[in-house]
Amino acid sequence: MLLSSRRPAVRLPWPERRAAFRGWRRTRPFWAGLLLILGGAELLLVPLSPLTVLINLGLGGLAAIGIGLALIVAGLFLWLRPAAHHYVSLHALILSVLSFAATNLGGFLVGMGLGIAGSAMGFGWTVVEGGEERTGSNAAESGPEAESGSGSGSGSGSGPRG
Repeated sequence: MLLSSRRPAVRLPWPERRAAFRGWRRTRPFWAGLLLILGGAELLLVPLSPLTVLINLGLGGLAAIGIGLALIVAGLFLWLRPAAHHYVSLHALILSVLSFAATNLGGFLVGMGLGIAGSAMGFGWTVVEGGEERTGSNAAESGPEAESGSGSGSGSGSGPRG
């Protein structure tokens, strides 16, 4: 009896807003930007602690604030200007590696690791033209041609077209 009963479907709030956010997220390197923002925030944690800690950190604390803010801005740039993802990602990678020497071991290696991963994801991001609609339209276009026998003779439709 327990296995055959189904749980009622859970209706999530604001489906239109979630769909709009999903569409926005899929047109840009969202996860790369999020990792860069998290890495920058982690680098900011120690210097923005109480003032006595910042005074003891000295120049390393100032470098951590600068690099952390720059990584956060780089993450926002990936979200807002995805066309510049190569330029922004290379600079974020340089800043992340620089944070190892300039700050407290790159935010105890966590901020540096998040920055390197985010910049690598941002650099490798590519735009997919059409997304899911592309596969549906290609399947609809290739269907009638494959059935009519467009001269290939094999009928598989996987060969090159001239």
